[in-house]
Amino acid sequence: MQAKLLRVLREKEIERVGDTRTRKVNVRIIAATNRDLKKEVEAGRFRQDLFYRLSVFPIEIPPLRERRDDIVPLATHFVKQTARRMNRPTPRVTQATLTQLTAHDWAGNVRELQNAVERAVVLS
Repeated sequence: MQAKLLRVLREKEIERVGDTRTRKVNVRIIAATNRDLKKEVEAGRFRQDLFYRLSVFPIEIPPLRERRDDIVPLATHFVKQTARRMNRPTPRVTQATLTQLTAHDWAGNVRELQNAVERAVVLS
Protein backbone atom coordinates (compact mmCIF):
# COMPACT_ATOMS: atom_id res chain seq x y z
CA MET A 1 0.00 0.00 0.00
CA GLN A 2 2.87 2.36 0.77
CA ALA A 3 4.25 1.91 -2.75
CA LYS A 4 0.85 2.70 -4.26
CA LEU A 5 0.43 5.83 -2.17
CA LEU A 6 3.95 6.94 -3.05
CA ARG A 7 3.16 6.47 -6.75
CA VAL A 8 0.04 8.64 -6.43
CA LEU A 9 2.02 11.37 -4.68
CA ARG A 10 4.91 11.22 -7.14
CA GLU A 11 3.04 10.82 -10.44
CA LYS A 12 -0.27 12.49 -9.46
CA GLU A 13 -2.20 9.66 -11.10
CA ILE A 14 -4.61 6.99 -9.90
CA GLU A 15 -6.25 3.99 -11.42
CA ARG A 16 -9.67 3.12 -10.01
CA VAL A 17 -10.34 -0.49 -9.09
CA GLY A 18 -11.76 -2.20 -12.18
CA ASP A 19 -11.02 0.78 -14.42
CA THR A 20 -8.77 0.56 -17.46
CA ARG A 21 -7.61 4.14 -17.67
CA THR A 22 -5.31 6.24 -15.52
CA ARG A 23 -6.68 9.52 -14.16
CA LYS A 24 -4.78 12.64 -13.22
CA VAL A 25 -5.41 13.93 -9.69
CA ASN A 26 -4.54 17.12 -7.88
CA VAL A 27 -4.63 16.30 -4.18
CA ARG A 28 -3.06 17.23 -0.89
CA ILE A 29 -2.63 14.56 1.74
CA ILE A 30 -3.23 15.15 5.43
CA ALA A 31 -2.05 12.12 7.36
CA ALA A 32 -2.18 11.34 11.05
CA THR A 33 -0.61 8.58 13.10
CA ASN A 34 0.04 7.68 16.69
CA ARG A 35 3.40 6.14 15.76
CA ASP A 36 6.84 7.68 15.51
CA LEU A 37 7.37 7.37 11.76
CA LYS A 38 11.10 8.13 12.02
CA LYS A 39 11.48 5.04 14.20
CA GLU A 40 9.27 3.06 11.81
CA VAL A 41 11.56 4.07 8.92
CA GLU A 42 14.65 3.05 10.93
CA ALA A 43 13.04 -0.30 11.74
CA GLY A 44 12.21 -0.86 8.06
CA ARG A 45 8.43 -0.86 8.57
CA PHE A 46 7.79 2.42 6.75
CA ARG A 47 9.27 3.59 3.45
CA GLN A 48 11.76 6.41 3.81
CA ASP A 49 10.79 8.01 0.49
CA LEU A 50 7.12 8.05 1.49
CA PHE A 51 8.02 9.49 4.88
CA TYR A 52 9.75 12.44 3.22
CA ARG A 53 6.86 12.96 0.80
CA LEU A 54 4.39 13.12 3.71
CA SER A 55 6.63 15.21 5.99
CA VAL A 56 6.47 18.44 4.03
CA PHE A 57 4.75 20.31 6.86
CA PRO A 58 4.60 18.18 10.01
CA ILE A 59 2.36 19.25 12.86
CA GLU A 60 2.95 17.43 16.12
CA ILE A 61 0.04 17.43 18.56
CA PRO A 62 0.75 16.10 22.04
CA PRO A 63 -1.53 13.38 23.39
CA LEU A 64 -4.65 14.45 25.26
CA ARG A 65 -3.13 13.40 28.61
CA GLU A 66 -0.57 16.20 28.08
CA ARG A 67 -3.28 18.75 27.17
CA ARG A 68 -5.67 18.37 30.07
CA ASP A 69 -7.01 21.90 29.55
CA ASP A 70 -8.59 20.66 26.29
CA ILE A 71 -10.62 17.89 27.94
CA VAL A 72 -13.46 20.00 29.38
CA PRO A 73 -14.22 21.97 26.18
CA LEU A 74 -14.00 18.79 24.10
CA ALA A 75 -16.26 16.84 26.46
CA THR A 76 -18.79 19.69 26.53
CA HIS A 77 -18.78 19.83 22.74
CA PHE A 78 -19.25 16.06 22.44
CA VAL A 79 -22.16 16.10 24.92
CA LYS A 80 -23.99 18.79 22.92
CA GLN A 81 -23.17 17.16 19.58
CA THR A 82 -24.33 13.71 20.68
CA ALA A 83 -27.54 15.00 22.27
CA ARG A 84 -28.38 17.01 19.14
CA ARG A 85 -27.68 14.02 16.87
CA MET A 86 -29.93 11.79 19.01
CA ASN A 87 -32.69 14.40 19.32
CA ARG A 88 -32.36 14.38 23.10
CA PRO A 89 -32.08 17.24 25.56
CA THR A 90 -28.49 18.09 26.43
CA PRO A 91 -27.70 16.48 29.78
CA ARG A 92 -26.08 18.54 32.53
CA VAL A 93 -22.45 17.66 33.17
CA THR A 94 -21.41 18.02 36.81
CA GLN A 95 -18.11 19.39 38.02
CA ALA A 96 -17.37 15.99 39.57
CA THR A 97 -17.75 14.35 36.15
CA LEU A 98 -15.48 16.94 34.53
CA THR A 99 -12.89 16.35 37.27
CA GLN A 100 -13.00 12.60 36.59
CA LEU A 101 -12.67 13.15 32.85
CA THR A 102 -9.70 15.45 33.38
CA ALA A 103 -7.97 12.94 35.69
CA HIS A 104 -8.16 10.10 33.15
CA ASP A 105 -5.11 9.47 30.89
CA TRP A 106 -7.08 8.92 27.65
CA ALA A 107 -4.75 6.45 25.95
CA GLY A 108 -7.11 6.51 22.97
CA ASN A 109 -6.93 10.31 22.89
CA VAL A 110 -9.86 12.33 21.57
CA ARG A 111 -11.68 9.36 20.05
CA GLU A 112 -11.71 7.56 23.39
CA LEU A 113 -13.05 10.68 25.10
CA GLN A 114 -15.72 11.08 22.43
CA ASN A 115 -16.83 7.45 22.78
CA ALA A 116 -16.98 7.72 26.56
CA VAL A 117 -19.09 10.88 26.34
CA GLU A 118 -21.42 9.34 23.75
CA ARG A 119 -21.90 6.27 25.97
CA ALA A 120 -22.71 8.53 28.92
CA VAL A 121 -25.26 10.50 26.90
CA VAL A 122 -26.93 7.28 25.77
CA LEU A 123 -27.10 6.01 29.35
CA SER A 124 -28.30 9.32 30.82
